[in-house]
Amino acid sequence: METGAKCGCTHSFAVICGVFAGIGAALFLAADRCLDAGGRLSDTAWTCEVASGATSSLWGWVTPGVIAVAVFASISVYFAVSVLGRRWIFRYGKHHG
Repeated sequence: METGAKCGCTHSFAVICGVFAGIGAALFLAADRCLDAGGRLSDTAWTCEVASGATSSLWGWVTPGVIAVAVFASISVYFAVSVLGRRWIFRYGKHHG
């Protein structure tokens, strides 16, 4: 019987985890930039309200540096989940398949 290492499900799951990790990292860093500028985060929307009363989307606070960190986080999480998923399927797939 195959070991399960060729299963595409680990790849799909790793991609999804990587995408969400990148989005999370970008929004975390954008929120940090908003707070550093004296802004206040909205409780109900992904917005930043600055001292002047203007409101802008958190995505407006994303810089090329933030994007670079988010891409690095996405790739790192993708590889980690991919490797761990293959190991998990290899280890437990033989006993339950």
